[in-house]
Amino acid sequence: MKLRTTVLFAAFMAAAPLVAASFSAAAASPKHDGAWKVQLVTEQGWCGTHQWQIGIRGGRVTEVGSPDATANGQVDPNGRVTLQIAKGDDVLRTTGVLSETGGGGAWVLPNRSCTGRWVASRA
Repeated sequence: MKLRTTVLFAAFMAAAPLVAASFSAAAASPKHDGAWKVQLVTEQGWCGTHQWQIGIRGGRVTEVGSPDATANGQVDPNGRVTLQIAKGDDVLRTTGVLSETGGGGAWVLPNRSCTGRWVASRA
């Protein structure tokens, strides 16, 4: 079960670089625009550690995964991040804060009983 959950989570996260996030352009935050390296670390459950790159443009997440994933979220002008990525039955929810050079926060993948933290830095 542990290996299966880790493999499923890894597949979900590997499928996670090129999905358009949808939210109000009024929330745009150009100072956070660009490429970011993100690392997820599991603190509860068996979802492992994963790294990927995301892109932000105008406060919108423009790269987070595969074409069959959907994302909704934003980075507001103060750097507060809210993002939800869905792929099949998996819905990864993140919250946190970005500065102009880095950031971090928490994530949860409820249907896999996993939680953890994420850390981001400019790519």
